[in-house]
Amino acid sequence: MRKGACGMKSDLQMEEQGIDLPGQLSFFPEMETEDPAPHIQLQHPIQPPDVSQLPLHKIRILLCDVLMRFEGTLPEQWLFEIMVTSGYLNNFVYADAVGGLIDYGSAVFSEQDGERTLILTQTGIENAKKLRLYVPKLFRDQVHLTALRFVARQRALRDLRMTYEVEKEGCRLAVQCTDRGKEMFFLRISAPSKAEAESIGESILRNPAGFFGKILDLALTNEEEPFDLTDN
Repeated sequence: MRKGACGMKSDLQMEEQGIDLPGQLSFFPEMETEDPAPHIQLQHPIQPPDVSQLPLHKIRILLCDVLMRFEGTLPEQWLFEIMVTSGYLNNFVYADAVGGLIDYGSAVFSEQDGERTLILTQTGIENAKKLRLYVPKLFRDQVHLTALRFVARQRALRDLRMTYEVEKEGCRLAVQCTDRGKEMFFLRISAPSKAEAESIGESILRNPAGFFGKILDLALTNEEEPFDLTDN
């Protein structure tokens, strides 16, 4: 009882001193004043996760897991862009990790459509399924998101051809969509500057199918503007 009384007394003392408790005025924002209580500041702020600090065997597991996301195969240059160009690994760590996958029989190189492709073997697939949880989800999510965005962009670029036609009064973005060599769609968009045109192009590349789908949906469902004849 005595401890409880002391605790209650300290709270009363804070109120008597006119100190606003955290959240006390949440229903009256116009009455809020600067918080007299100092906010906690870390002397050494927590740094964002660094994939390169993972042990080499976990980096190999992560590479297998990324490949599994894309049916166990990716052009080697794409994987390099995802892991090295994006800043997750340096060249040496990446080369060691991929070399280890090849040496241990978890992956092989193959030529597909003129591109050097990294393909998981059955051993690599089984290892990815069994060991993927050894890599913290924070790292997996971070790298997978980068990979998904990069691969979506690259696949879009295979089916889309974008050119920028700079003019005196702005720039026009020309978008050509093909399917197996056959032109399916051609669109020109005028923009006030090349920077604006490039920004529009980047937005289209985020989801080309969704962009063209919306245009087709609008074309198919577009209706004549209704006219008001009540005052006629």
